[in-house]
Amino acid sequence: MTEFRALETLEEWRACVRLQEVTWGEGFADIVPASVLQVSRKIGGFAGGAFEDGRMIGFVHSLLGRFEGVPSHWSHMLAVEPSARGRGLGRDLKLFQRESVRSGGIGTIFWTYDPMVARNAHLNLNRLGATVLRYAPNMYGADTGSPLHAGGETDRFIVRWDLDGPETRRALDEGSRRSARRLHVPLPDPARVVPRPGGHGTAGGGLPGGDEVFVEVPAEVESLPPDGSLVRWRETVRDAFLAYLRRGYAVESLVRNPSTNRCFYVLRRHR
Repeated sequence: MTEFRALETLEEWRACVRLQEVTWGEGFADIVPASVLQVSRKIGGFAGGAFEDGRMIGFVHSLLGRFEGVPSHWSHMLAVEPSARGRGLGRDLKLFQRESVRSGGIGTIFWTYDPMVARNAHLNLNRLGATVLRYAPNMYGADTGSPLHAGGETDRFIVRWDLDGPETRRALDEGSRRSARRLHVPLPDPARVVPRPGGHGTAGGGLPGGDEVFVEVPAEVESLPPDGSLVRWRETVRDAFLAYLRRGYAVESLVRNPSTNRCFYVLRRHR
């Protein structure tokens, strides 16, 4: 039985640090120390953990502040122990965070994630109903010391989660049914797909137009060979998103074609 509770003790703060080291590596330059976790909690931030048999197997941490003109939380970190992944604990931790933040009178949480990681896109956009605000190139720098960031620069999406917004309520109400429906789709028309290096897309090699376009990302970014493929693919994705967001497109969801195991962001132009 998994228990979710707010972190309160020094040992729990230290367990949170150890889980950061397991997740991002002991050489990660941006590990949040126990003292900062504790202080951020005292001034209105949030740190919650998932526990089994008294042992922390996951945590989520957010800071209280003001962003985009509204009082809000910035969700800085979420991690799940490797042996406990694949069970939906990331979503459960976000829902626990949502209820805790709402109880404090805050209605919005912001955070970042790597656009190249399809499983995180699926969680954030399809299962939680978060909205992409902007694309931030190399937000945390290219020298974090973490093996997770060995693929070059740390580009990020900044997303907004309106805790009682219509997209959030729809995602949470429909749950896995909506998730499966939006995730599995026929292969998009190549004329509407941004071409990736060495991949498929528009014949002319440029950015497709129209009301709906697709940006492909790896189904499993960790499986790319260490030959620069990730760096080149990230550069293509960066250029596409910066261009489309400037042109008034919105990121709608992430979908996957099951027969080819290819993943695509769906972007729709708002008139």
